[in-house]
Amino acid sequence: MQEFGSPDTLARIGAECAHADSVELKTLLLPPAGRAAEALTGRGAPTWSVRQVYLLDTAELGLVRAGVEIRLRRRARGRFDLAVSAHHNGISRDRIPRRGVRVEIDVVPGGMWQDVEVRREIDSAAAAEVIAGVVKSGEVLSPTQRAWACRGGEEVLDDAMLWDLHVHGPLVVRRVKVSAPALGLRRADLEHFRFPSGRELVEISTRCSPREVGPTATAFEQLLDERGVAIAPGYRTKTAMWREEIDGGS
Repeated sequence: MQEFGSPDTLARIGAECAHADSVELKTLLLPPAGRAAEALTGRGAPTWSVRQVYLLDTAELGLVRAGVEIRLRRRARGRFDLAVSAHHNGISRDRIPRRGVRVEIDVVPGGMWQDVEVRREIDSAAAAEVIAGVVKSGEVLSPTQRAWACRGGEEVLDDAMLWDLHVHGPLVVRRVKVSAPALGLRRADLEHFRFPSGRELVEISTRCSPREVGPTATAFEQLLDERGVAIAPGYRTKTAMWREEIDGGS
């Protein structure tokens, strides 16, 4: 049985995280992704939706190393959004701006942090120009996003960094919806992430409000147990994978 925090930890989230917009419970699965999708959905060859995510950073990932990520995401029907996020350990409200951000508590086996994000949709033509290198990233970041990129991480960054960012990627993301209403789980998402080098992660996740985290964790754990999927040992973030990707590590 996969466990997402102790009962005390989940109770703390419910009691202390009213400031959060959502809680995401997630774990990694062993590839291949197709086998996991069939086990979780009960269907042969289920249909995946596909999107691409680009990481905007310096050549040496200076923003990621400072605890900040800027992601340009191509969604369904050619829409794009741009997000600036920072990961904060624990569930304290310290250093979270009052307005303009979305706060999510991420809970994985053996770990927990807050993802504080400023996101906005951008025009597809502008996104294409950023990807092609015709337009500087700083031109499409809002003032709030620029401020959060410089001050949201573990160190204060110079705004000048944001005007000469490289486009890393794309990270290709395939997603299939998993439903388990009989378990009390409205929706879970199975995602297969493939990095430019061919490295891959397979992740399943579900979201809920902070006050629903206890019963949602129980239902999620039951889903994983009953569908018989192979859980990967430990948890690795996509941020860590990006660092290995750019550093050339294994």
